[in-house]
Amino acid sequence: MRPGRGSSSGPSWGVFLVGGRLGDVRPYATTITAAASTTVILLALGLWSGFAVPTVVLVALLGLVGFLGTPVLIALGVRFAGQAPTLGSALTVSAFNLGTAVGSWIAGLTLDSPLQAAGPATVGAAVAALTLIPTITIALIQGRRTRPALG
Repeated sequence: MRPGRGSSSGPSWGVFLVGGRLGDVRPYATTITAAASTTVILLALGLWSGFAVPTVVLVALLGLVGFLGTPVLIALGVRFAGQAPTLGSALTVSAFNLGTAVGSWIAGLTLDSPLQAAGPATVGAAVAALTLIPTITIALIQGRRTRPALG
């Protein structure tokens, strides 16, 4: 059976595959773009969370963008794990799960804050923006290592 056949997961598999293909060519640009796009979408969601149509559109976009970076991040985890690729993959997926659990808990707490319905999106935007710091740093470091020496 093909992935997504007979279910609503077809579009997510397609985006996952596109993310993987983009990541093959430009892994760091793909992860940075995914994190930056997630940040922008979550900020917009925080602003328009009180309106049904924009919320539905933004949540759909968030789901699509969320799958762009996943295969690339797992591949990078495996690459940097060296002699322990299984450990690299497991730690990457575990980090996703831990981030989802802790982020959901913190975001849930914001529902009782003055932010109310915009709270979870605001927390998500902050976390996604913070993700850009190590992502861009790693891209810059790796870019320096792969650049040919002049002279």
